[in-house]
Amino acid sequence: MLEDSTFTGIACFGFEAGTTIKSVAGLVQEAINSQSFLKQQFKKVDVIYGFPDSVLVPYEFMNESANNEMLDFVYGDPLEETVKRDFVFKQHLYNLYRIPSAVNSFMNGSFPAATFTHLYSVLPEVLKDQNQNHLYVIFATNNIIVMLKKAGKLQAIQNFKYKTPEDVAYHLLNVCKSFEANVNETTLHVSGMLEKVSTLYTELYKYFLQIEFDNLPENFQYADEIKQQPAHFFSHLFAVASCV
Repeated sequence: MLEDSTFTGIACFGFEAGTTIKSVAGLVQEAINSQSFLKQQFKKVDVIYGFPDSVLVPYEFMNESANNEMLDFVYGDPLEETVKRDFVFKQHLYNLYRIPSAVNSFMNGSFPAATFTHLYSVLPEVLKDQNQNHLYVIFATNNIIVMLKKAGKLQAIQNFKYKTPEDVAYHLLNVCKSFEANVNETTLHVSGMLEKVSTLYTELYKYFLQIEFDNLPENFQYADEIKQQPAHFFSHLFAVASCV
């Protein structure tokens, strides 16, 4: 919730791997109802979905009748899900994604005036550099969200599960290789739950010599409780929210 360039609230809800579609709907409802501050009246509310079933389609290849088929081909048959799309203007493409239908109904009813979008639709705006190669990674428990921009042009946004530090290194190197981005010329941007002193960071430093830990956007004020934590832990939340 953003009012007069000041965040009055931000909430992020995640779910364990293997959670069923029906369970997600119930967990979302429970999480929203348990947050009393979400019951207030806000001037502006933005809801950003992060469900991984997403396909980025160049504008010229967009085919309304084939939306469902494209998602089904990549992720399998849907289970009570709603297909949505965002037009990513600066990248000249569409983001096709699907969310549980029960979640869609509940959120629309709870926040009727809200703007709804998908994480992959706004993430490209976090990085503004138009000249170099950038690999932006959000670290969570056992999964990462990876975005590659090559010379300012979006190449891919993907979600990967991992068990070991070697898994993470493999996924990042494979993304760079697939889109012919020289690792030595690519800056790795770190956000989310990655400790600077950890075996995972040590593994990444073997391959990426240019590693930058994200900072909180400078154009906002933050509570002391947030500032006491490493800035990159929550930087992506505020950076993404400010791009909506």
